[in-house]
Amino acid sequence: MKAMQKSRNKALAAALIVLAVVFYAVSVVRMQQTEERRHAEDPNAHAPAQSLPRPSH
Repeated sequence: MKAMQKSRNKALAAALIVLAVVFYAVSVVRMQQTEERRHAEDPNAHAPAQSLPRPSH
């Protein structure tokens, strides 16, 4: 009985790890697609903001 429970626990742990890896991979792919779409819409998406000229004293 203990051996069957150990093997079931190991299978469940492996399934949870695989599920976590799949969720992580899907998140990374979706973030990359979002960035590509953002750059297609706005090529200067990560360009530094234009600073306003400083008033002279």
